[in-house]
Amino acid sequence: MTRRKTGSRSFGAFRGVFVPTFLTIIGVILYLRLGRIVGEAGILGAIAIIFLAVSVTVCTGLSLSSITTNIRIGAGGAYSIISKTLGLEVGGSVGIPLYLAQAFSVVLYIFGFTETWKFIFPSHPRLIVLYFMFAVLFLLTFVSLKYAIRTQLLVFGLVLASLVSIFAGGGWWNADLGVSMVAGFTDTGFWPLFALFFPAVTGLMAGVGMSGELTNPKKQIPKGILTALGITTVIYLAMVMWLGFSSNANALAADNMIMVKLAAYSPLVLAGILAATFSSALTTLVAAPRLLQALAENSTLFFNKTFAKKTKKGEPRNATILTAGIIVISLALGRLDTIAPVLTMFFLITYAMINVVVLLEQSIGFVSFRPTFRIPKIIPLYGSLMSLLIMIYINIIAGIVAIGFLFIIYVLLARRNLKAKKGHVRSGLLTALAEWAARHVQKLSESRKHIWKPNILLAAVTSDQLADNFPLIKAIIYPHGTLSVLGMDLKHHDKRFCPESDTSAEQEQKNISELVQEFGSKEIFTSYAPVRSMDYIEGVRVSLQAMKSQFFHPNILFLPYSISSFKKQDMKMLFDTARTAGSGLVIYDEYKKRAAEPEEDISVWLPNKAYKGDFYSDRTFDLAMLVAYSIQRNWIGKITLRICVDKKNKEGAERYLKKLVYEARFPHSTQTQALTQTKARSLRSSGKELHIISVADEKELMKTARYAKKIKRTFMYVFDSTEEDVLA
Repeated sequence: MTRRKTGSRSFGAFRGVFVPTFLTIIGVILYLRLGRIVGEAGILGAIAIIFLAVSVTVCTGLSLSSITTNIRIGAGGAYSIISKTLGLEVGGSVGIPLYLAQAFSVVLYIFGFTETWKFIFPSHPRLIVLYFMFAVLFLLTFVSLKYAIRTQLLVFGLVLASLVSIFAGGGWWNADLGVSMVAGFTDTGFWPLFALFFPAVTGLMAGVGMSGELTNPKKQIPKGILTALGITTVIYLAMVMWLGFSSNANALAADNMIMVKLAAYSPLVLAGILAATFSSALTTLVAAPRLLQALAENSTLFFNKTFAKKTKKGEPRNATILTAGIIVISLALGRLDTIAPVLTMFFLITYAMINVVVLLEQSIGFVSFRPTFRIPKIIPLYGSLMSLLIMIYINIIAGIVAIGFLFIIYVLLARRNLKAKKGHVRSGLLTALAEWAARHVQKLSESRKHIWKPNILLAAVTSDQLADNFPLIKAIIYPHGTLSVLGMDLKHHDKRFCPESDTSAEQEQKNISELVQEFGSKEIFTSYAPVRSMDYIEGVRVSLQAMKSQFFHPNILFLPYSISSFKKQDMKMLFDTARTAGSGLVIYDEYKKRAAEPEEDISVWLPNKAYKGDFYSDRTFDLAMLVAYSIQRNWIGKITLRICVDKKNKEGAERYLKKLVYEARFPHSTQTQALTQTKARSLRSSGKELHIISVADEKELMKTARYAKKIKRTFMYVFDSTEEDVLA
């Protein structure tokens, strides 16, 4: 049964991949510049250039074949592959230069066509020939892609006939070798000649560029491009030998039309050159607008809606018009020998990125990477390294400029916060790096106090609890901390922890999940997990214990409840669990219902005997100070460190506090107070700022809470995990 073709996807491996690739490779460089390369480089030099260029291209072709059998490739060819794996920013930074390179490639082929046309008709004005040919190309692509593809089949036949005519002429089968095996590269060096030749093998991109028009890209792209690369490489090597036996070095270097003059039937070769350059221009002019349209679909350009539009037949008319404008301007500014090296740089970068994509996929080892066409790692490694090295050898300044151009585009796209419709391997790469780092960090023996940052765990029964406490939590964790949210679905609805709500538990879970996503868009790293439990305390305890095994486990358990909500045994269980899990504990006892104010002052109450211990080790208030510092960093209010002591110890306590502020690198606005009243009286006479009270255990917490509940203030009780160090 024949599968029905839908939309614009109607081409197979031969017409959609092999023919465009073959005709772009067997094009202007073969007919008009290979003779010069052989004349100046010699037989072995030319073969070395071909093998080096082909080796990079074959590796890239194999990498393309592998990756296309693993993903659903869309329009845009190489851009689609790179953006789906490394992200839209990287894809766009490569896709935009690749689009420009394809547009300039059309210019290159038109120059080749015009050079041949002028050989036949020397009196015809060059500019008229250039723009007339472009007009014909434009009309073909603008009217219909199908007409363009059908034209290629006729061109393919002419090219084959021209090759037969060339090999039948020259008398090479009974002549002596007229070119040295190794030349001195006297006029042009190896790398400039390589840069001149390399655009010949960029036909690889022409076949891949039709990816959006293929019925089955996964099968057709590998089959088409690898077959085309193999056949064209043999043709190039045979042509080098033909040139070496048919002419001499001086004639080859001086005469770009040497193949025409030596062929068995020159008119057929001229027709083949015109057809090859015409078809290469046509193929690339078909592919370039489709790449531009794919870029616009992902909002990587300006006027994206305009260039993303397609006709009812699926053709990108607006993108074709813009591409035509770029070509028209470029035709007046350059020549074949100046355009070729520029194209080489951009295509080498594209080749490098394609190979990097496959190498990363292979190295990360995710189960999702299971291509039906597998290749060893050495292939993409060689392809990527050689692409970059060749760029440097050709022209280090031009290479740096090209890479800098990509970097600038990447930065501009990164600032636009592009949103991919599908996932890509970039997140997998970062995950793999994180896992690698975590495994190695766990082997290290040194303390992690110096790299401490707040990772809060909040268990919320309703979405209101999460929304009401988020401003304060954000002040603690922003910009580098994290928030883990537990959506509590409780069987036993204890009124102490379950506010009355008309919303069902299922809807509350959905609301909490949506809030977490919203927080993530505000640059707060937030994760969410639903938890079903008999009661609130048990759910929190089990979750905190289970999360201890995580590398980035929560180091602060945040409980937004009044102390009166907790029974004595509840408090003991929470403190015991926090100690076991290596987590600090913050109980936010809010007076009335109010939003945390950014201009609010913060008072940190240290234990009465804090100043008597070893300054550098005996502290139980590090987390309280770190929380205060984190909040103040995001607020306008100032911090005041307070401690209650006897009158005789006041002076020593004041010195201690000042030293603490200095050693802890707290803001200069931080104030200190050594109070001679009891903590209860001092709290009573204090202002209505946020009061952070450090407690050593649950007994001290309950004792402090007994007199604090009579004072109409907002308190935050903080218990250290001993993993913090405010002096670190």
